[in-house]
Amino acid sequence: MSSATPDVVDAEPASGLARSMAAMTALTALSRLTGFVRIVVVAAVLGTTFLGNVYQSANTIPNVVFELVVAGLVQAVLIPSLVARLDRGDQAEAEHVAGAVLGLTTVLLTGVAVVGALAAPWIARALFSGGGSDAARDAQAHLGTIFLWFFLPQVVFYAAGLVATSVLNAHHRFALPAVAPLANNVVVIAACAAFWWLRDGASPTLHLTTLETIVLAGGTTLGVLAFCGLPVLAVLRSSFRLRPNLDRHHPEVRRLARQGAWAAVFLAASQLLLVTVLVLGNRVEGGVVAYQVAFQFFLLPYALFALPVLTGLFPTLARQHAAADATGFVETTERGVRTVAYLVAGAAALLGALGGPISHAVLFGETTPRGAAQVAGALAGFAPGLLGYSLFLFASRVSYARGDTRTPALVNLAVVAGGSVAMAVGYAVVPDRHRVAALAVGHSLAYLAGAAALLHLVVAKEAPQRRSHLARAVSGPAFGAAVVALVLVAGTNVVHTSTRTGALALLVGLGSAGAVAYVGLTWALGGPRPSEFVGALRGRPS
Repeated sequence: MSSATPDVVDAEPASGLARSMAAMTALTALSRLTGFVRIVVVAAVLGTTFLGNVYQSANTIPNVVFELVVAGLVQAVLIPSLVARLDRGDQAEAEHVAGAVLGLTTVLLTGVAVVGALAAPWIARALFSGGGSDAARDAQAHLGTIFLWFFLPQVVFYAAGLVATSVLNAHHRFALPAVAPLANNVVVIAACAAFWWLRDGASPTLHLTTLETIVLAGGTTLGVLAFCGLPVLAVLRSSFRLRPNLDRHHPEVRRLARQGAWAAVFLAASQLLLVTVLVLGNRVEGGVVAYQVAFQFFLLPYALFALPVLTGLFPTLARQHAAADATGFVETTERGVRTVAYLVAGAAALLGALGGPISHAVLFGETTPRGAAQVAGALAGFAPGLLGYSLFLFASRVSYARGDTRTPALVNLAVVAGGSVAMAVGYAVVPDRHRVAALAVGHSLAYLAGAAALLHLVVAKEAPQRRSHLARAVSGPAFGAAVVALVLVAGTNVVHTSTRTGALALLVGLGSAGAVAYVGLTWALGGPRPSEFVGALRGRPS
């Protein structure tokens, strides 16, 4: 098979796993760079306005629907199932199972999209019931309904893309799924640029022409189609025959559905937390936009440093569990926790301490100073929870690799309940200008507690005597990050700037100094040498 048509069926040898993860990290960085540009462009064109709220809220609904209905089945249990069949050489069975998941989810989600389109006016009314005057609420609901008609078909694309990505990941092929978001970002950036050109520089309002609506909403859905189409094309060009079927009586499909039900509970709970954000954030002008912009910055270090570890180790963990390799399973889990904690904690320190310079340096256009301050406050609120969020999702993958989807779901229900209460309380007690930050703080508190609980439960099942090792692996980087964050906050309070160039210089200078200080401090505290991680990324044993 030539390089132009990669054969995903021949799984990479173990020695190539680290190189695949390194490639995934590099390509994820490229995708996230374009994603960063997309965030800035959307904020600049739509602003922290009611139009921005409507766009972000309506575009979030397909993700919520997909996560609620089928994402748990695909994300949590399909990859281990495919790995087990491919390892025993039964590719035909793997193809049939993947095809059944694809066919059944496509039919289900098509029906959901149709029902959602019919219910769009009521969904929009519920979403936009608390912001602005009666006329503003009516305008938001009207435009939100139209946006939902454009956006809801995305759920079908997501199903096809995620099944194809699962097939690729089961063969340790991570590169193309990592770069697929780039296509989405480029298309959305182009759509926003065209929308801005059509508006001829006019301030964003809720009253759009038909062409403006088609360009903005249609371009966004076209981006999702490009994002999901790339992994599908990669699988179709391989020797793995992914053909949809409707075999709902197949024993493995029925087993996946049972296991996936708990994973669906996990993801449904996460979406309920997002619903809390939408309901409360829409009561503040630009609140949802500010929260979503800050959340995208929050996801950047997660995507660069934690997601490659989660994605790369998940098939390995599933394979080790299937082979009853308990020692290897525990060692892989510890290595994942240690790597995620070391890389993510330092990024969290920079993100939280430098939120002001970040928002000042990169946000422009229709983003007001008030909106930039909201983003900066939300970044500070999100930062402490970055480590908890990353470790919580890693611990969930470890549990899924063991075939246990129930424990993460139950813990996540508690996380969402606690997070929703924390968000509501924080929103109620702080001034209007700090309410977006209060939502972010609630998110952080919930996932810090959830990560501690889930890691304790997962490790207790596999190797309770190793819990102290994991505690040390996390506490060292967390302490180092806290010290660095405090120093950086002091630095931003001493050095003031009123220009974008000055903010960028401050960001680069303090960010570089903070990164070096974090590496040195964690090393001095007995943490890993940076060369260990560099060697791992190059495929050498540490």
